Amino acid sequence: EDMSHGWLIPAACLFFIGSRRKELREAQGAPSWAGAAWVAVGLAVFWFGDNGEQYRVCQLSFALLLWAVPYALWGGRVARLMVFPAAFFLFTIPFAFLDFFTIRLRMLAAGVATALLNGVGLTVTRVGTALHSTVGSGFSLDVAEPCSGLRSLFAMTALTTAYAFYTQKTWAGKWLLFFCAVPIAVIGNICRIASICVAAWLFGQEAATGYYHDYSGYVVFLVGVLLMMQAGAWIERLPL
Repeated sequence: EDMSHGWLIPAACLFFIGSRRKELREAQGAPSWAGAAWVAVGLAVFWFGDNGEQYRVCQLSFALLLWAVPYALWGGRVARLMVFPAAFFLFTIPFAFLDFFTIRLRMLAAGVATALLNGVGLTVTRVGTALHSTVGSGFSLDVAEPCSGLRSLFAMTALTTAYAFYTQKTWAGKWLLFFCAVPIAVIGNICRIASICVAAWLFGQEAATGYYHDYSGYVVFLVGVLLMMQAGAWIERLPL
């Protein structure tokens, strides 16, 4: 479920290629033996991944082949234009090792949300990843593993990458906005947790952890998109 956005990545890659079809047509040159060698490498990577049942390795080989096959058929200029869609395909690969950060993201989100809520006058006490309050009817919420923000981190990074590629004029600006994806996703998740607490205070814990909780992911998306666009506007003003 953390990679549910992955189904959109191949379609986005096709869009990137289609939007640059004129440049790709003009860049076509002679076939390249260097490209053919990279195709052989990609096929070898796939063979090892398939035989070892390491399907992430197979996905990695597909991304490599997405770049290497055009390189082999039409030369280096086409290969340079294919770097971004091939690299963007890597967002389909689940990076399971990042689960290591789940508890840290939960603790961070719970801590900052608690400080934010106390700062606006809603008294909340944090115990680990749990948030407790006796204000009004009171509530007791836990920032569980699915609410760590890892899911929104993956999706927001992919979205920010695409947005940066099309809106930033320099490579420095593109990379800077790309690295902004992590804090943007974290801030969005903190806002979601804080909003669930406010909903629990106003409408009761059952309402907050039921209907509102299920649809509060849109809060993360809305906050994330607004922050991404604002960060992009700020970066465009920098002398990069």
